[in-house]
Amino acid sequence: MILPLTLMFCALLAPATPVSATREMPDSSVSLHEDSSVVLPQEAEDTANFVVSIERLTVHRGRILDTLDITLESGGNLLAALDLRLALESRFVEILEILPGEILDSCSWEFFNAQAEEGSVRENYPRSLWHVVALAELIPDETRPHCYGIGRRASLLRLVISSEHVDLVPDGTAAIFFFWESCSDNSIAGVTGNMLSLSAKLYDYYPVGDYESDALFPTRLGAPEQCIDPSVKNPPRRCIEFHNGGVEFLLQLLPDSTHSESTSPP
Repeated sequence: MILPLTLMFCALLAPATPVSATREMPDSSVSLHEDSSVVLPQEAEDTANFVVSIERLTVHRGRILDTLDITLESGGNLLAALDLRLALESRFVEILEILPGEILDSCSWEFFNAQAEEGSVRENYPRSLWHVVALAELIPDETRPHCYGIGRRASLLRLVISSEHVDLVPDGTAAIFFFWESCSDNSIAGVTGNMLSLSAKLYDYYPVGDYESDALFPTRLGAPEQCIDPSVKNPPRRCIEFHNGGVEFLLQLLPDSTHSESTSPP
C-alpha cells in the first residue's frame, strides 16, 4: 500500500503517567543543554520551513509506561506526505507502538503505517528501529483530507514507550533519534508533489551512539550531500530542522503524597 508514496519520493529524488515527570520541547527561546551538540550535515542554503521534534521526558521516580510526542512546526507550510525513521539504542526503554498524532487525526489523512524493523542484527545500526510513512491522500479522488497541517505546533506521531521489561532502571538517558538508511528517510513532501524537503539541521540533547562508516548509509547525521542533484527539475531542498529527544531517568525520592506532574516550557 505504500507504493504510491515510495514512487513519489523516488521521482522527486530522481498508558500511564510516571510518578513524577517533566516534559521539554524545543523552543526558539530555549537554549540547548550544555552537553548537547548541534550537527550540521552540510551548509544548508534554505531556511528551515519545518521543525520536527521528539519530546524529552525526565522521569524522577519509578519505571515508565507513557507516550512521547513527535511534533511539527510548519510555519504555515502545507505537507501531504512524510517518511520518518526513528531509532533507539538503550536497552532500558522499548517503543511498543507508534500512533498517528493530532495532525494526522484532525486532518483525516488516508494512510498511516508504522513498523518495527530489524536493528542491532545489522552492522552500524541501533538496537531498535521504526519506519513510519503517512500520506494525506492515498488515491486521488473526490474525497480529500480535511487539511494539510495545523497552523501551530502539533503532534505528528505519538510513541508509546515502556521500561517495564526491566526490573531496575538506573539514572541515565535513553535517546530516541532520527536515522537515515536512504535519501527518502526523514523527508516531507508538499501538496503539489513537486518539492521534497530534507534535513537542514539536527540537534542532540542526549548522548547518541556513533553509527557512522565509510558508506553514505546508514547514518544519523542527516541526508548526505549526494541526495540532492541540482540538475533535476525539482531538486529536494534542505528545509527541515530535526530535534532528537528521549527519556532521562533521574532518581528523586518524593513523599508518598506527591502526585504525578507533567510540565511544559513556556
